[in-house]
Amino acid sequence: MQTISLPAQNANNFANARQQAIGKANEVLTKPVIIAWKDDKANKFAPEIPGGIGDRWHDYGESNGGKLELQVGDAFHFIFSEADDFDEPDLNIASIPGDAGTSFLCLNNTCTDEDRQRLGFSQGSDSGG
Repeated sequence: MQTISLPAQNANNFANARQQAIGKANEVLTKPVIIAWKDDKANKFAPEIPGGIGDRWHDYGESNGGKLELQVGDAFHFIFSEADDFDEPDLNIASIPGDAGTSFLCLNNTCTDEDRQRLGFSQGSDSGG
């Protein structure tokens, strides 16, 4: 898996860091999809793995098709795969509306609570964020 560290340009929160990571992922991958992430500032990660401790989010991303890891500053980490690697239609992938009319893809269990609200998902899922 390729790893790229990015300076935290205006990435003082998770949402800004995610947008920065998505921008870079779109330069490197054809059709990136977020499959795992960690927010060190908020001490959150996804997917949550029952009984998992430490870097289980990273183990999951690495062993489930992770192709690109982006580290934004010292606090935000994202693992991406290629959406084309999933069978279509894959109901485990959500398209999240982003800023300025753009959208991005993430696995349902890596959507944040805010993403779930926008998409009408039920609360209380195991998103970690």
